[in-house]
Amino acid sequence: MKLDEIDNAILRVLLSNARASISDIAREVGISRPTARKRIQRLLSSGLIKGFSAIIDESLLKGFQVVCWIKASDAEKIASELEKINEVTRVYVTSGERNIICIARIPDMMSLESLINKLSSYNLPFELSIVLKSISKPIFPEFLSILKLKCDYCGKEIVSKALTYTIHNRRFYFCCPTCLREFSKRLKSK
Repeated sequence: MKLDEIDNAILRVLLSNARASISDIAREVGISRPTARKRIQRLLSSGLIKGFSAIIDESLLKGFQVVCWIKASDAEKIASELEKINEVTRVYVTSGERNIICIARIPDMMSLESLINKLSSYNLPFELSIVLKSISKPIFPEFLSILKLKCDYCGKEIVSKALTYTIHNRRFYFCCPTCLREFSKRLKSK
């Protein structure tokens, strides 16, 4: 699927707020509501947008998170087995010696013991660590190269973190402070 500037702008809005209404998206992107709805449907149909979900702050949940590294000769089979364990929230098949990473949410020590017993039943070497601190960053910066964000003043592609300016619920993006300043001056002179 080939993305144009409107698709990119819609994706930027949804990445910053997945709950934005069609009206909000249309207003921010500068298109009509029917066009916004049609574009979003096309992005969903193509599979580029998989869905919309809530992002949970895991630090507010009871219990703790553990990471487990497993060495398995049949990684795909073991990964599909691990998915069935209630406490397991993510499973990754990777390269390297320990070729499976599994993340689990454990409410208490008894559940941790149960998880260790389940993992031990596979008779595979594994290593388990309790997550002490989690640092996450927004997904948006990684996608700048894919979305090809362009400056709303000079039109150049924005290659680093974009500067933003919002007016009348519409967000504008700039490549540098000079473009942002000049854009503001032009608005004030009108």
